Amino acid sequence: MKFNLRKNVRQMWTCPECKQLFINKNQWHSCAQNTLENFLRGKPEKSVELFHCFIDTYKQISDFRLHPAKTRIALAAKMRFASVNRLGKDFLGGHLVLTQHYTDELCFHRVDQFGERVFVHNFRLYDQHDLTEKFKDYMKKAYSVGLREHIER
Repeated sequence: MKFNLRKNVRQMWTCPECKQLFINKNQWHSCAQNTLENFLRGKPEKSVELFHCFIDTYKQISDFRLHPAKTRIALAAKMRFASVNRLGKDFLGGHLVLTQHYTDELCFHRVDQFGERVFVHNFRLYDQHDLTEKFKDYMKKAYSVGLREHIER
């Protein structure tokens, strides 16, 4: 099912300072402005390729917005559901937001819990083949978190 971004954008709150969209009015955030180009500038070619591969894989799942910050690029639907946190020499580091703790050591190297139902699953991609069908299933689950399906059911 495709998420109708245009339809749902009208239901969201826009920060008057930085123009970022949020599901909650007056949601706390940094208004620091950044661009995708600034985030990618000077990064190793291999990690930039992995970044584009990761984003292209999410584009096959559904629509989302990119929220560039100084230290990361967040992916958002109604809320942020994934992030690219680091472009290393030969890897992409990021996280998926999921509603339960998955202990798959092949996909995730660390899981942080925030509250009762928010589990941030940290991963590293070293090659486009790391985007396995199993990992794509986790990406889809994170996207459903971005749609707030776990809250709005």
